[in-house]
Amino acid sequence: MASNCRVFRGLVKEVEEEINRFLSTANVRVLQMAQSETGDHITVTLIVDPAEGSGWDGR
Repeated sequence: MASNCRVFRGLVKEVEEEINRFLSTANVRVLQMAQSETGDHITVTLIVDPAEGSGWDGR
């Protein structure tokens, strides 16, 4: 299976909510996480793999 990349960008609270929503609905394993900040905004990049039997297609 191929790894997928998800990028979240915005104000810290918004990004936190988006990531929580993504992780609660997608059955994935997080392989790596990177974070950067510019002014008030934060960018979080997650490299994920679908968990076995999850049926998650990366969309």
